[in-house]
Amino acid sequence: MLISNLDTPSVTVDLDIMDQNLSRMADYCREHRLLLRPHTKTHKIPELAKRQIAGGATGITVAKLSEAEVMLDAGITDILIAYPIVGLTKTTRLARLAEQASITVSLDSEEVARGISEAATREGTKIAVLIEIDVGFERCGLGRETDITALASKIAELHGLEFKGLMFFPGHFSVPPEERAAMRSEVNDFFEANS
Repeated sequence: MLISNLDTPSVTVDLDIMDQNLSRMADYCREHRLLLRPHTKTHKIPELAKRQIAGGATGITVAKLSEAEVMLDAGITDILIAYPIVGLTKTTRLARLAEQASITVSLDSEEVARGISEAATREGTKIAVLIEIDVGFERCGLGRETDITALASKIAELHGLEFKGLMFFPGHFSVPPEERAAMRSEVNDFFEANS
């Protein structure tokens, strides 16, 4: 088939450029001793996620539970779910995933932590937890040190959960480079003020 035979719209990928991009990111992370956990929300393709892991990623990140299930079905077993899991049906599915894989989930409330804890306890599994903090995007996450430490203490008390640290998403950084530098400075100030 020729590219001119494809119906539009059609997604095409230059595999050479893709491999160069994967290598460049992996090399950068190795050089700077960073753990790479790419988010699959752009491609949602298990085979591409496997290529990222083969290139040096420690695992992957997904947005929601169903994406984690697809990746696990493809054999990927180290998965971060970047958004809180709420509700009995979903927390039970999450706990069952943790029977087969290393699962981490982010959250920003005690209510969500309790729901996940109850499901993990029922299923006899352990789920790693990251507390999401707000560094200026104002979409989700906790912004005050007292709230963050209180939630971390509560997570440490709950069965079936293992507190693993903090995460944040600087989504407001999608601006020109000169503005991004100022925003980075604000994020650094936030961490210094709350450490």
